[in-house]
Amino acid sequence: MEANHLSSLGEFGTLKNAIGSWYHQDAYVEFKSDFEIWSDIYSCHDFGGRSRLREQLTELLKRSDQEVAELWGSHAHFDGFMEDSDARTYLESMLEFFQHA
Repeated sequence: MEANHLSSLGEFGTLKNAIGSWYHQDAYVEFKSDFEIWSDIYSCHDFGGRSRLREQLTELLKRSDQEVAELWGSHAHFDGFMEDSDARTYLESMLEFFQHA
């Protein structure tokens, strides 16, 4: 179940909030790698938030490349991916990291 303060974001609220919060224009100035970003996202969420991130990524990745890229593009605050499939590949890697963190 989504946290109350994220319910206004609708479906995938925890994931949308994480993308919007961590992927800003200075993300790669603040962090040196994707792994540092993912580690920070994961460590800043409690057990329930971590579970929701994994669940929401899993559900999102069942959708089309276009839907995956649209969610990314509507919440990340810097340039998106060249191809819709690149967003999928990136989020698959994020999910894999979260599953083994």
